[in-house]
Amino acid sequence: MDRFVAWFCRIAFVFLYIPIVAVVVYSFNASEVSYRYTGVTTHWYAELFHDDRLLETLRTSAVVGVLASLVATAIGFLTAFALARYRVKGRAFFLGAIMIPLIVPEIVLGVSLLEIFSRAGIPNGLLTLVLGHVVITLPLATLVQMGAMTSLDPSLSEAATDLGANGWVIFRRVLFPLLRPSVLAAFLLSFTTSFSNIVISTFTSGVGTTTLPLRIYSSLRTGLTPELNALGTLLVLFTLAVIVLVGVRQMRRILA
Repeated sequence: MDRFVAWFCRIAFVFLYIPIVAVVVYSFNASEVSYRYTGVTTHWYAELFHDDRLLETLRTSAVVGVLASLVATAIGFLTAFALARYRVKGRAFFLGAIMIPLIVPEIVLGVSLLEIFSRAGIPNGLLTLVLGHVVITLPLATLVQMGAMTSLDPSLSEAATDLGANGWVIFRRVLFPLLRPSVLAAFLLSFTTSFSNIVISTFTSGVGTTTLPLRIYSSLRTGLTPELNALGTLLVLFTLAVIVLVGVRQMRRILA
């Protein structure tokens, strides 16, 4: 039985990573179409950095992802801190209300946001795009940080108080250093969710604020090119670099 589970896990991992490997391999494809491999070339990486429209959508996704993640992480931190540290009336109802975007289909949220922005007279653009992404990333940021806060030992704050520390010193010198990994995790999870979102972006983006997923999705009509595979490869390498840097830093802290 153990051998079967081990092989099943290996097959599952291979299945999950085959698309990533395929993106990397076909980014060096000499053919102009992705479904036919005719040779090895780095031409598409040069073409990528000369495609201003594609780079503009990449910048838009990055800016929206950073802004939405910062807002969601900050609001999620304050919300999780209040719910975990204090006795709030209606705590279960309030927490359930925050989790609603995880349950409601995104297309319903997208239509609702579009209706709200239209009635409020807010034209679709960067602001509506960021607000829409905050709605879908806030529950994730809150859950991640709330799990870390509820696991903190209350005696740490009591010990710091006995040593003469006030509330701000306790938060800055005791609580926040312990919560910093969860804050970073919430930010990265929110950024990933925002960066890859299509449904909400479809209803909240405007002229000049097309995101990278929308650009790639629109390219399906004419066919994907190895240029998009080159961009995907660079994004995979960037993600791996971030994971390695964060992992090395955490390992150094543990060893220290």
